[in-house]
This record gives sequence, structure tokens and C-alpha cells, in this order.
Amino acid sequence: MRPTFRASPFRASPFRASRLAAVLAAASALLWSAPPPAVAAGPAGSYAVLGDSYSSGVGAGPYDPLSGLCLRSPRAHGPLWAAAHGVRDFRFPACAGATSEDVLRKQVGVLDPGTRLVTLTLGGNDVGYSGVMLACTVGLPGTCDAATDRAEAEMDRSLPRRLDAAYHAIAQRAPRARVVVLGYPYLFGGPSCLVPSPPNARRMDRALDHLDAVIADRARAARFTYLDARRAFAGHGACTGAPWIHPAQPAFWEAFHPNAAGQRGYFGILARHL
Repeated sequence: MRPTFRASPFRASPFRASRLAAVLAAASALLWSAPPPAVAAGPAGSYAVLGDSYSSGVGAGPYDPLSGLCLRSPRAHGPLWAAAHGVRDFRFPACAGATSEDVLRKQVGVLDPGTRLVTLTLGGNDVGYSGVMLACTVGLPGTCDAATDRAEAEMDRSLPRRLDAAYHAIAQRAPRARVVVLGYPYLFGGPSCLVPSPPNARRMDRALDHLDAVIADRARAARFTYLDARRAFAGHGACTGAPWIHPAQPAFWEAFHPNAAGQRGYFGILARHL
């Protein structure tokens, strides 16, 4: 039986290039401001996918038109897992642009004591990683380091308490669920693209190391399962021979997100550990 999808719209992450900067900035403002409706609670035995664009499937396409700016794809790892395991009640509020606060306000409502599995990616938007992508791709010299320094400062200063709050709410709403937190993969991790420059690409990947370390620490503190994505994605970064990550491109909302192969890579990580 095909799984039943339950979802709620949210916002998408921005990206821009050269002359399109003004247009893309306006578009990103629209994407980040769309108000999401509330979601309904799920019955016993449900599987829920929470979090941001890496869980909603941005980059994997095509997108469910009913998901609006959340850009949810049936090729995302959550729907793939639900279909492969015959999940009849599948809850899918993950949404592009979602922060920990968004998960608290608009996503944990799908959970209840009958929920048996929760998977999520979360944290990148809390520290403004989309700004890092922008600064390191089209910013002036020096802006990449400045943006990554600011993001890393937030990783240490505010991200732990934000994640703790979201994780606590998940545990309270779904006390019998196995909760799996998926890390973010390297965006490059091999031959680099022309944009961003190789030094900026390496700086972005180092920032992801920092981000994943904080996420892993807080997930384990919450007694959740943390699964690292970096090894699985090694050799499949943007601009490699078999890329799982989109490079910088005119479809700015998909830039630096997993493509359909990358979402299958996430599915493989779940399959090896669950």
C-alpha cells in the first residue's frame, strides 16, 4: 500500500548569482516569509519526517504541488523509506528553510505516543548556513571567511539550546519513538567546482564539520541516534563524476542540496543502521 502523506508548507532556502542577485534576494525573502499552517496529530504506528530542506527533498524533485514552498519531494529519503517498508501512516511536515523553532511550532504536532520512528535533519538554518553558501559563492573576497566565522559562532553560542528544545519536544510528543538525527554531508569533498573557488569550498566543508559535531553532541545527549552522512557522500560532492549534491546553478533553491541520487544515499544510510 502506498503511504499516506500528511504535510504542511514552509519556506525555501535562497541562492543567487551575479546579475540575478536582486531578483533572487527578493525571491528568498518571499520564500522565507510564507506562514505555515498547523498540522494534525498522527495515529499509532506512524513514521514522521521532520526538519529542513535536506529532509523535505529540495533538489530531488519533482515536488508535491500541495507542499507549496516546503518543496517536498516523493524522492526524498523519508518517502522512499516509507514506501520500501510499507508504512501506512506517513507524516511528512519537513520543510525547506525550517529552523528548530519552526519544528517546535509547526512540525512536532504530527507526533504522538503511537509514533514509532522519527527522522530529521536540522540545524543549518538556525546558524544561517544559506548565508554562508551565498557569501562563499558570489560574495566579495573575504566575505566567505566572515560568514563562516559568524555561522560557527552561532553553532557554539545558540545552536545547542535550540536543538535541545526541539529534541525535548520530540521526545515528549513521541516517547516510544526511535528518533534518528541525520547529519549533513560534505558539499564538495573532492574535485571542486569553479564556483565557489576551491579555498571557499574547503572552508564550507570545514564549517559543516563544525555543524555536524554540534548536532551529533546534542542528539546523543537527548539519547537519539545520530547518523553521519559525510562518509557515505564521500566522492559524490558537487562537480564530481557522480555527484549527489547540486552545484551552484540558476535554480538557486536547489543549489548545494542533495539530488535524487543523494536522497537515495540518505536512504542507504538509514538502511544500514535501522
